[in-house]
Amino acid sequence: MRVSLFAALVVAVFLPATAAASPYSYGYWGFDLGATQITKGADAFADDFDDAGAGLRIFGGYRANRWLGVEAGLHDLGRYEQGDYRATYTTVLIHGVTYVPVSNSIDLYGRLGGGIGRLSERGDGFSSFTRKPVASAGVGVKVHVNPHLALRGGIDGYALEPRVRGPGGGDGETTSQRIGIGYLGLSALF
Repeated sequence: MRVSLFAALVVAVFLPATAAASPYSYGYWGFDLGATQITKGADAFADDFDDAGAGLRIFGGYRANRWLGVEAGLHDLGRYEQGDYRATYTTVLIHGVTYVPVSNSIDLYGRLGGGIGRLSERGDGFSSFTRKPVASAGVGVKVHVNPHLALRGGIDGYALEPRVRGPGGGDGETTSQRIGIGYLGLSALF
């Protein structure tokens, strides 16, 4: 908690100061569509558990200068199923973003951040959820189509340790899980 408060304070103090003289600064919002997969920890479920899904992310951000930015979003990391059992992962995250300009219209970027993740489980006769801290990192490419529109794509990874009850609806156990997403998205710049 202290680290995230410190990071928010650094962003609030330094990003506006660096943006004042930068021709690269802009705000943006948009969405990403992605393919998700539980890459670690799917063994908390049964052997025939479907560990691949689809996700939607809604985000907004601010690019302060040529190199730095910040982004926040609501990320749906997919619904995974086995028979009547369903596990749904959602997160609210904030990322620091580092840009590497390749040309006037193409940027490579890396993101690192964290937030709160939620695992919602529904099965035969039970429904439960657990909230836990989540860490996230990723890389991507952004292509500026015009001054008001950009396309982006990349890969991200999420790490969390939820309490998983599983298809049987037992007491549950804390499980270290990793979820990966490959995505394509659209951003409106302002």
